[in-house]
Amino acid sequence: MQHVPYAGPGRIVPVLRDFGIPTETRHLYRGDEVPTDLDELRLLVVLGGPMSVRDVGGEQYPFLAKEVETLARMVRIDHAVLGIALGAQLLAHAAGAKVYPNVKSPPPAPPGSPAATTAAAQPQLLPEFGWSPITFPFPGGTEPIVQGMIDNTPFLSWHHDTFDIPRLPAPTNPPPPPAPPPPTGSSLLASSKLCKNQAFRFKNRLFGFQFHFEMTEAEIEQLISNDSQGLIDVLGPDGPAKVRDDTKKFYARHARAGDRIVKNYVQYLRRY
Repeated sequence: MQHVPYAGPGRIVPVLRDFGIPTETRHLYRGDEVPTDLDELRLLVVLGGPMSVRDVGGEQYPFLAKEVETLARMVRIDHAVLGIALGAQLLAHAAGAKVYPNVKSPPPAPPGSPAATTAAAQPQLLPEFGWSPITFPFPGGTEPIVQGMIDNTPFLSWHHDTFDIPRLPAPTNPPPPPAPPPPTGSSLLASSKLCKNQAFRFKNRLFGFQFHFEMTEAEIEQLISNDSQGLIDVLGPDGPAKVRDDTKKFYARHARAGDRIVKNYVQYLRRY
């Protein structure tokens, strides 16, 4: 499911084609339908876009509410989903997790101090745009979909929001301590300096990635051209030039890692 013309499936389609898996791209921005017959879907890939979960239910992007309905059905039956950027946020939302602006909370001020009521005590917005190193913390690094990933591999991020990791509902009558806590059904797969929750697995087949691993070099250039103001707002006047320079340095490594993630997922789904 593609939300805007300049954020396509990139390397996902050719990798799936190499495995003999047919694909269909639904261009939602030009009126293609959100799929509702889950029996026809082997895997649903939900791509990025400039909209947010806060737009769900609004008139500007009517397809978002339909996407969330389909994703919620897929979450209930653990049907394979790969969400990227906005797609990861929609998946987290459909699974019952919170999606909200990425912020850095200030340290708590002493009670009664002036700092407790000043602007300095307000959370700091942390939009994440451009190339940054991604880490794959244990036990996330042991997950099949990120096997072979190397800590501090540079990936492209382009988001204002983040999400909580989805969790299974708490049991109605949990056993008292010292019984172990109930399972969450999820795992944190990746983090960055500015955004802890970069990627997750929920249940067995539902995966969300905040960072972009799917984009080709041409698609990255399209993204820069279509949202250069966003880069300027976050990175300053040299933002577009910086991202273009970093793309030249990091793209080859990013492409190898991105291919690996898609291949890992296909092989994982075939095994499980």
